[in-house]
Amino acid sequence: MNQDNLITVVVPVYNVEQYLKECIESLCQQTYNNLEIILVDDGSTDQSSEICDSYQDTDSRIHVIHQKNGGLSDARNTGIQASHGNFITFVDSDDVCGLDMISYLYQLLSSHNADLSVCQRCLIDETSKPKKVRYQSVEDSIILGNYNCMKDFLTNPRIDTVAWGKLYKTELFDSVRYPYGKYNEDVFTTYKIIAKCNCIAIGSGRLYQYRVRHASIMQSGFSKKHLDGIEGACIRADFIKSTYPDLSVYANAKIIYSVNQCVLRIASDKKLESYRCKELIATLQKYYRSYEKDYLRGPGSIAAKLFSIGAFFDIRIAIWIAHK
Repeated sequence: MNQDNLITVVVPVYNVEQYLKECIESLCQQTYNNLEIILVDDGSTDQSSEICDSYQDTDSRIHVIHQKNGGLSDARNTGIQASHGNFITFVDSDDVCGLDMISYLYQLLSSHNADLSVCQRCLIDETSKPKKVRYQSVEDSIILGNYNCMKDFLTNPRIDTVAWGKLYKTELFDSVRYPYGKYNEDVFTTYKIIAKCNCIAIGSGRLYQYRVRHASIMQSGFSKKHLDGIEGACIRADFIKSTYPDLSVYANAKIIYSVNQCVLRIASDKKLESYRCKELIATLQKYYRSYEKDYLRGPGSIAAKLFSIGAFFDIRIAIWIAHK
């Protein structure tokens, strides 16, 4: 392996036997060959462990780490700690990569001497068929300057919060790790990486195939753990206020977005007969006046306004009103 341009691919694995082979195959067949593929088996109880070991036996670039279940953050951190590449990327084990995705990201990063490169996603279903989605158009672009990198991250969906679909200089993670045991772990982490960047290369190619699963964390019913996303957004907003004060309005708008996501999830969870979210309401009341109203659109915005003025009634009623 050429260490100078070695790319480490970290794949956290937990009970994904149905999709794992397709994910690993898409990495083994990448047009960019100088890879270190780290499969972190996070205590799987299905056949995922055996599948990982079988690929390690047939491809010298694959290294498998078995550990007790610690969650997605813990698995990613294990992969970061074990990495040898000067560059690193993350792939979720139920997703699929376009065969030239890593080459595409590397060319973007290296040709502009960027700290981070980004590609776009497309959605597939549980059978790997493309989902019919109207995607927002994205143009190839280069973001220069630390302040501009953070502003673009906070205001433009072309740089998403998710860990995957990006290629990083590994040194960006020298003092950064994902928070143990948290949902929405990327909310706690990605902004810290952006804060170290002076150049981000953005590509329009939709080369990361994100699988929409009914059983996934993001598709599941409401749990109090989903409030982690609000906590992460608040911590991020505090950091932005102290480091990029001119961007606080955008960071605060992200808090409201996180609250609305919880509100809508609660409203759609048929198992919840009633849920009085005083904590969510208090958060909205605290931050509502600190951002511009233009950042709220759609049914969630009406719900947010209701909560912001102290509408202490069942969320289902609020969402019903919002949709009228």
